[in-house]
Amino acid sequence: MINYVTADTHFGHPNILIYEPSRVSKARMEGYADFDEMIIDMWNRSVKKEDTLLHLGDVGLKEGYKRAQELNGHITLIIGNHDLKNKYLNFYREIGWDIIDYLRLDIDEKDQVMKYLMSIFTKDELNNKLLACWVCDINDKRIMFSHFPIFNNNPHDTKYNSLTKVLEEIYIFTKCDINIHGHTHSAGAKEAFCKSACLELNDFKLLKLEN
Repeated sequence: MINYVTADTHFGHPNILIYEPSRVSKARMEGYADFDEMIIDMWNRSVKKEDTLLHLGDVGLKEGYKRAQELNGHITLIIGNHDLKNKYLNFYREIGWDIIDYLRLDIDEKDQVMKYLMSIFTKDELNNKLLACWVCDINDKRIMFSHFPIFNNNPHDTKYNSLTKVLEEIYIFTKCDINIHGHTHSAGAKEAFCKSACLELNDFKLLKLEN
């Protein structure tokens, strides 16, 4: 059972405060001089130590990744494009996080899906860690959790087109109902079946998942 979902905390990343100025204004409004401190406090007020949380990538940069140890909850990370360094991933594992850096298909049709994907994509394409996603059934909904949104039309993200093409095929072939994603920050995604877990589009709160 997943209690909360979030994405793109970007701890220790000063440039994100330039690209996403709402982070600065929200921190000031809440009485914080430091955005990271605000997010950690808000996180720990919501999440109990026994809660489960899914982080959809881009935890922190430079030395900011170490702030992960301050967060409550049993955390699973679907890696994003800023999480690829081994020192980051090793640290997250050391503090007890589960890491998804592969295609995780917790559905009955897993073998059929993989056979289909291997018929149209190469092994290198399917083994790319940035293709990490999790398809599972929660209540009556089939959900794809991923860092990148499917059908990503952002002109600045063309270098990820080959990744999102695979995600699209998985989403369609497995007949998912919704894609809960990160990466896009305040830009979001145009499609109604894409739900952003990014902080900027959720009033900087964790997305509570109804199980």
